Amino acid sequence: MSSAKRSTSRVSKKKAAPAKDGAPKKREQSTRYKYVELNKASLTSAEAQHFYGVVIDATFPYKTNQDRYICSLKVVDPSLYLKSQKGTGDASDYATLVLYAKRFEDLPIIHRIGDIIRVHRATLRLYNGQRQFNANVFYNSSWALFSTDKKSALQEIGGQEPVSDLTPFAFSGKNYTFEKSEAALLQNIRKWAVQYFQQYNVISSDMFTPLNKAQAQKGDFDVVAKILQVFELDEYTNELKLKDQSGQVFYTLALKLKFPHLRAGEVVRIRSATYDETSTQKKVLLLSHYSNIVTFVSASKLAKEIKGKVTDDKSVEKAALKQDVSLSAVVLTEVDKKHAGLPTHSLQDLFHNADTDKEISSKDTFRTQFYITRVEPVDVKEWVKSYDRKSKKASSHKGAAAKSGENIFQVQFLVKDASTQLNNNTYRILLYTQDGLGANFFNVKPDNLYKNNDARKKLEEYNELLTKFNSYVDAVVERRNGFYFIKDTRIIF
Repeated sequence: MSSAKRSTSRVSKKKAAPAKDGAPKKREQSTRYKYVELNKASLTSAEAQHFYGVVIDATFPYKTNQDRYICSLKVVDPSLYLKSQKGTGDASDYATLVLYAKRFEDLPIIHRIGDIIRVHRATLRLYNGQRQFNANVFYNSSWALFSTDKKSALQEIGGQEPVSDLTPFAFSGKNYTFEKSEAALLQNIRKWAVQYFQQYNVISSDMFTPLNKAQAQKGDFDVVAKILQVFELDEYTNELKLKDQSGQVFYTLALKLKFPHLRAGEVVRIRSATYDETSTQKKVLLLSHYSNIVTFVSASKLAKEIKGKVTDDKSVEKAALKQDVSLSAVVLTEVDKKHAGLPTHSLQDLFHNADTDKEISSKDTFRTQFYITRVEPVDVKEWVKSYDRKSKKASSHKGAAAKSGENIFQVQFLVKDASTQLNNNTYRILLYTQDGLGANFFNVKPDNLYKNNDARKKLEEYNELLTKFNSYVDAVVERRNGFYFIKDTRIIF
């Protein structure tokens, strides 16, 4: 069976291509598939079976030998979801689905728990008392993924918009089939999935390990935690700061290409992590090639509970800032909640690719991370200017003459990031507040710093903090006339 090649970060774009008329293309002769419920699938039948299931767990596709790749999932449906109907969500039941392929790109990449998978031509057996469906994609099995939310995880960060709620966002092979009779089935299981995640935790307490018990684990374990911070460690890797309801803070590395959908504030399930016994500066989770990091559908009761209860007291960062040289990266700022979903663009993107990249050139507001090498003017007293709105000119407060204009910040940050680390350039990000942009960045009102010593001392402290080794700024910037101005961002220390 042929397949279109795709990278892990472009799965939704290439796989979700519909026919020009918006209708699915036919991959095989239209056959009325008979879909079985997971708990009613025949264990004695030699014939292949077809089903819809809601994904509650999945590995990342991985290689098992020279010519075989595998992906293992846990799936549920209305016939198979709770061993006990007591409403606690602490007795989850599920079927296992194992997909085999000869190529990595022929297997599904699960980014979000609660999405729906359709499988054609799977066989069923009992394995350790558990129902296990096996699907050989290299032979004649196939799969398709449908989003339970309006958009898939990748579509929410800028992927191709879905044609309709009956369109899969990813599928095996070049095309897919979808019969009219499936529409009601898909809509019903989607509606059930929303209710199921609203009513139950789904990921029951026996399916993950609290972080305060991670050190005692001998092998792989699973985690459910909130991402407090996504820090760009280098061009290819993000460092995630995680905290769960046990109160423990851990860090882990996540490849950008493998996990492009992760955002600060999201609750995630990490499949297959190990405790790093070699890390002494901070607690670290190690991931394997088959480890996965998935978010939850928006209806998730468990995710909402963790998101509300787990907060960041910044104690790790506060301790790091007290050291002469901080060994941990500290992000000094936070952006307004309305920009929480913005993808992070590198300085390379903003300053070198803005004219050629359609995604960038068509927008004017971006999120970016950088460190500051120098702040200009060097004299902090000159950070605040007197601004005349009629003439649109700013002037220094230096001198005895009284200034009748409005006080504004007029500061330039010379910055670098991981993408520009090896070149000789520095880049200017502006904090000019005459139009209201960035007015709350310093948490200090602009005033004549030649006279207001308290405000000047506070800004001198910020200047030292911003240029300290391992200090970073996470900012929203707006592009105007080729310049980038900070807005909706403030220092939190």
